[in-house]
Order: sequence, then C-alpha cells, then structure tokens
Amino acid sequence: MQDGNSMSFDSSRTGERPQQALPASRGDEGREGKQPTARVQPTPAPLNPGPGPNSLPELPPPPPVPPSIAASTAAAAPGTSAETATAENASADRFPRRPPAGVPARDTVEAVGQAAVLQRAFNNYGEQIGTKYVYEQTLDSHAPISREYLAVVREVYAEPHREDRLALSPFKQALEALRAAGSVLVISRPPNSSRTFTAYALFAHLLDDGVITEVRPLSFGGSKHFPTRRLPHDRHCGYLLELPPDEDDFAVDDSFGGNLNKLVERLLRRDCRLIILTRPEQWRRISHGAPDEVAPELGVVGPRDIAERWLLAQEADFPADLWLDHKDIKLLLAGQAPTDVLNLVYLMLEQHRAAQSAAPVTAAPDQALRHKREDSPRLTFEKQVANVVAAHSNWEDALYRWHEPKERTRTSFERNFLLAAAVLRGDPVGHVYAKAAELTEQLEDVPVEVDGQREPGVIAMTRAVGARREDDGTLTFTRPHWDDAVIEYFWNDRPLARTTFLAWLAHAPVVDTDVSKDALEIISKDGRLALAERVGQFALRWAVRHRRQTPLERIVEEWYKPGTAKELWPLAVELLDSAAIHAASAPYIHSMLLAWSSRSQPHLQRVVVEVCTGAFGRRHTAKALRRLRNVASQGRPDVIDVLRAAVRVLWEDVTVRQMLFGYVVDWCKSEKTSQTVGHRTFSALALNSPPEASGLPPLLQAMAEENHDEEDAFRPTVQGLVIGWRTLLCQTAGPTGERDLDKAVFTWLDAALERHELKSVVFDSLRQAVNVPGAEGPILRETLRTSAQWWVQGQDRPYSKEKEDLKHELSALLDQDLIARRNQPIAPQPSSPGAPGDEPQADAKADAA
Repeated sequence: MQDGNSMSFDSSRTGERPQQALPASRGDEGREGKQPTARVQPTPAPLNPGPGPNSLPELPPPPPVPPSIAASTAAAAPGTSAETATAENASADRFPRRPPAGVPARDTVEAVGQAAVLQRAFNNYGEQIGTKYVYEQTLDSHAPISREYLAVVREVYAEPHREDRLALSPFKQALEALRAAGSVLVISRPPNSSRTFTAYALFAHLLDDGVITEVRPLSFGGSKHFPTRRLPHDRHCGYLLELPPDEDDFAVDDSFGGNLNKLVERLLRRDCRLIILTRPEQWRRISHGAPDEVAPELGVVGPRDIAERWLLAQEADFPADLWLDHKDIKLLLAGQAPTDVLNLVYLMLEQHRAAQSAAPVTAAPDQALRHKREDSPRLTFEKQVANVVAAHSNWEDALYRWHEPKERTRTSFERNFLLAAAVLRGDPVGHVYAKAAELTEQLEDVPVEVDGQREPGVIAMTRAVGARREDDGTLTFTRPHWDDAVIEYFWNDRPLARTTFLAWLAHAPVVDTDVSKDALEIISKDGRLALAERVGQFALRWAVRHRRQTPLERIVEEWYKPGTAKELWPLAVELLDSAAIHAASAPYIHSMLLAWSSRSQPHLQRVVVEVCTGAFGRRHTAKALRRLRNVASQGRPDVIDVLRAAVRVLWEDVTVRQMLFGYVVDWCKSEKTSQTVGHRTFSALALNSPPEASGLPPLLQAMAEENHDEEDAFRPTVQGLVIGWRTLLCQTAGPTGERDLDKAVFTWLDAALERHELKSVVFDSLRQAVNVPGAEGPILRETLRTSAQWWVQGQDRPYSKEKEDLKHELSALLDQDLIARRNQPIAPQPSSPGAPGDEPQADAKADAA
C-alpha cells in the first residue's frame, strides 16, 4: 500500500492472529531488550548476535486465498500462459534454494524487512529502514549493532551504479576510502535517500572483511559541539554519528567541519572509522574547514534494484524478473522511494506465497478440502498482480462498490460493523458486534438494540461484510490488507465523523466489563494491549501526516484516566517516545511536545515529562530540557515526581549539565516554583538515587571529578548551590523528620567527613545558604544546626567523635558569619529565596545561559 495513504496498524498479515515478539536482545552489559509483550506484531527487537539465524521464531503462515468477490481481481485472463505457469511453479534450478555460506537465512532477512516496511515509518522514504530493528541497542553507545542485522543489510543493499558499468561505483569508492584507519565519511543527503541504511551497508562490508570488529552508534549530546571525548576508547570500531537537525533554538556549531581533524587524530590512534549523517543545508553551513572529499556524492539507487535484492534475499526462487517487468508493477515502482518499494515487495511476496500454498499439488488435504468447499478460484499470476495493485491503492474501488451497491443501500450498522471488525481485528466476534452497536449509537445518536433479535445477527453481519468466522470465534478478511483499507476509506469518506470516531477509537482498549459480557466474550488484557497498539499507530500516523494534534491528544487523555499505573499509559508514552526519535515523525512530534509543555492539562504535561525521560531525552537532550523547563514553570504538583526523575536521567549527559543546573537554579529562585519544582529537582541532584545508595550525589560527584575535558567541563557554582540549599532549608522549620533537607544534610556532611577536598564546597554552600539578613536568618541557621545535630547522633545514626568535631567546626563558622553580618551596615534587602535582589542571582543567570 502507498505510504502516503496507508494507515496500516501493524505488521500482522491480514486475518492472522497476533504473533509473539522476536526474542529480546542482550547488549554487552547483559541487559535485556525492552520488547513489549502480548502485542500485535511489534517491530522486531534486535537479533541476538550470539545464536545463529535459525534462532528466530517461525514466521506467520501466508495469508489465505483471496475470494472472488472483488470484480477488480476477477478480470484475469482465462488462460494461463507458459510464462505464467513458470512463475507459479518456479524451477529449483533457476535460483539456489539454499543460501551460500555467510548469507543470512530467509527468516532473518524477512524479520528485518518487516521491521523496515511496517515500523511507524509514516512516508519516511527509507530514512529509517531497519533502524527500529536495532533501536534497543542504539540508545546506548556501548551497545554494538547486531552482526546478524548487518549481514542482512549487506545482502539486500542495492548499490548505486554509474552509467559506465566498468567504472568503480560511488559506493565502492567510499568503501575503499573507509578502509584507511582514521577515515571519516560524511553522508550529506536529504531524508529521502536511505542514508542510514547506506552507512550500515558500508560498515557491514568492513565488518565482513575484518577491517573493523564491531559497529556502534554515537550520541551527539546536548551541546552544540561534538566533543572528541564522546569517541569511546575501543579499537577497530566503526562509529555512526547522526547530527541533530537545526532548530530555532538549537543548531550544530559552525565549527563542526573544522573540528573533524581532531576526530581523525583520535580515530587514527585507535584504528577506527566514523560515518556522519547530515543534511545538505546543514552541511553547507558547518562544512568549512572539513577535510577534502569527506562528503562524496554516493549516487541514487533505482526502485527496481531495491525490489529485486529484497525479493531474492527472501525467496531465492522468486520469479523476480516476471513480477518486476509486469507493466502494472513497473507503473507502481516508478519513482518510488525505498520504503514504498518494500511495501510492494511484501505485497508481492504475500501473493506469491498465497498462490504456492493454494496449489493443488502442494496443499494439505484439509486445506484443499476447505478451498473446494469455499469454491475458491485458482490464484493465477494475473490475479496475484491484480491483488497487489488493488492493495496498493487501498482497495478503494472495491470498497466503493461495497459501500454503494447498486441493488440496495447499506445500513449504518453494516458500515460500522465492517469498520469495527477492521479496527478490532483478532477480537471475539461478540465483542466486535457489541462495539459496532456502540459506534453506531455514537455516530448516529440513536440507540441500537443488539441484545434481542431486532438487528441482524453476527452471521448475517459477517456475511454482509465479506468476512469469515474462524473456529476460535474471530473474524478474518481474506483480501490482503483489506482491514487497513477499510479504515482508510472511512477516514477519507466521512470527514465530519472523525472526531466521534477518534473518541470511540481511543476508548476501545480501555477496560469495559459491560461490553460483550452478555456474550461471554469480554476482551482479554492481551487483546486490549494489542488493540491499543493498533489504535495508537493509527492516531500517530494520521497526526503526523495531517499535522493535527487531536488524535494523539485524545489517546493520551483517554489512556491517562485509568491512571498512570495502568497498562495503557506506558503504551501512550512509548508511542510518542518512539515517534520522537524517528526521522519521519520527529519534527512534528518535537513541535507538538513543545506546544503541550506549555499547556495546563495534567495528562499532556505528564506525557511530555515522561517522553523527555525516555529515548527522546537521551537522544535529544537539549530539546528535552527546554520542554521540561516549560512544564516546570507551571509547578503542577501532579508532575513533580516524574519531573524529578527526568532531571536525574538528563544529568547523565555531561554536555547539558550546565544548562540543566541553570534551569534548576531558576526554579529555586522563582517564588512560584521554589517550594515545588525547585525544591524537588534540586534535591534530586543533591541526593543519591535511591537516597540510601552509597557514593556521592550528582552535584558533589561533579565537583569531585578530575581530568575534566575542556569541551565538557562543568562544576556547579557555589552561588547556584547556595540558592538550591536555601530552597531546601525553607522546606519547614523545627524538628527534623523524613525530609529531603535532612537526607541532603546527612549526605553532604558525610562527604565532607570522608572526602577532604569536598569539605570547603560543602561548608561554603551551607554557610552562605543561611547567611541572610532579617528574621529569616535565625530560622535557617537553627534548621541547619538541628539537622547537623541529628547527623551526629540520631535514629539509626551512631555517634562518632569525628562527626562531633566536624559539626562543631561548622557551627563555629556559622557563628563567625553571624558576628560579621551584625558588624555590617544595615541595608534593606529582600528575604525570600525568589526575590530579584538575591545575591547569587547574577552568577546563577550565567549558569543558566
């Protein structure tokens, strides 16, 4: 189906039950892949590089034979030519049935291909082909890309060629240039040119030739500069670095090209190679001073070449020439981008396999009997092509004939039953029946009685929509991708019903024990999760394609209502988090998250913070910080805890620490947010996580780090620490209890006792925090003294002479500060921590810049 029009929910074949996910991958550090469970055909997780290719699970069987109900597919020629017969019974001696040594197995290729073609790609023109397949590994720069995945890339990648076939292709020239240690290659291409896939193909050849031992992605980080320290210390590696796109408030620094020489030196010392992905307009701006010939033109690959490589990689005996030279297929391939080509590849494969499974010679007896009972026609080659053409156009002509039959008028219940069956694919028919009645009531605003015998029953409705009831009580459509086309048809045909449909759609996966309970067919939890995956994908595709937030807003709002601890909320967060790091959807999702971050609805603010804590925050840390700043400025108490977790996550990126610390200081200074967001986020950095963990908290760890790289060096200023501590000390006055203040005082005094080099910064921060004029000063000092005394000897804290001495030293310094202040001339100064005239404000502004 065309990506521009397709709204397919997932990668499951039409009429099939949900399949189990591929096994989760394990990275170098033994972490499990984050593959969700019990969902319809999730994008495969990265393959485990350990076992062989046959460790993949069995792929789903081919779809059933299409029926004769579509006039468009019944117009095939009555006879079967010799050429067609050859295509339907391909000889084993044309192509080898067993791949040669080193070639990935068909199942492995298919797993990568399915991930590439049906991976939330929206019309992404091949930009992210296959990358979701390895995405769980690419979040961590220490996780190498699976060798098995790279073997597939090497097998299916179609190289661009020059007109002179004898000349070395641009791809081969780039490959030869990368063989030299320290080589850097810049792929400067727009998002419609498979630049990521091309980079992996180059690395796959180097890996196969033993030039490198592994391939790893690199994160650019939150700074405008790419520091050389981000290059790991490993040897014989190939690194892939994608430059973040320029935005109004963020752009890669103009000096990037000139700094490539530093990267070359470090790569050369470790015998490594680097490929950089950028866009032409960005590269023109940042390329000044870059090495010569670092960004060669790599040429363009024809759609036919792409299709042929993928087809033969998955079916060695597939009659590729016959299919690809057919006039109708040639028209579909003309001018298509790689992802669209892969859509066609899988439509062709489905039809070819359906024809093979239906052949009388090879069909199992029970299958043959069923075909005979259903009077299924033979799926000739021309019918296969017709099905591919119809599916590619979303079956619009056939669906129009169904919706507008000449002999009678379709009822709204029939139309809605077809739509409900398409959305609720794989659910019990009783549940589909009840939800179709519910949809009809919402669209038509009239009651539909389905608990009696007034309306047509399940059997009548099933036959009316051309579906088939399976033994397990589910419905299937026998035309390829018919259910996806049904939803697309409704969306285009009934624009004024979209809002109501979205409301029904968003609520469909939510637990509703009333629906279908009389039929004893309440949808299971696994079924609801599978349905939620499909619903989320539909909303996401439509929102990105049409630049409308409403579908995703509705999903987030509806799935927030049961609570964030319920199973649907994590799916909403994961949906947006994944879309925020894919090239095709990222620009719109980023702008949408920015808009949501300034709105007051708790479900929108919550999802923004959680997405900023996830893959989006780690990949686009600087952008995440700006969105968190907007959320934090509103100080909503229902998002403070998750905001605190986000601050801890983002602090791990050393390139954004200065900006992050500046935001935290600003939140502490603001009267509106000081005792909510400011207090909680500063304590997140001033305390360990969890609080009982050993070691230094993030702020003190940053102060204690040695051998700072100048490009990333950042030490929190004492002035900023003072503002944060004053916020903590204002939490409450009086006896200590279970407060962040006491835990922070204990942690910092422990550090001062154990790490002599930190004693001065701890004492300076605490002394200045309580050294304020007016009535507030004594309260802050007494609060600090009380906490310090509990640190010396309190509940579960044994007394020691060393702690007593340190506490006395701190108290003596506090007394000295008090005496010195009393000897100063009296001058009116604001006393609140958020007052504009607070002493550390100017320095804190510099921190946040």
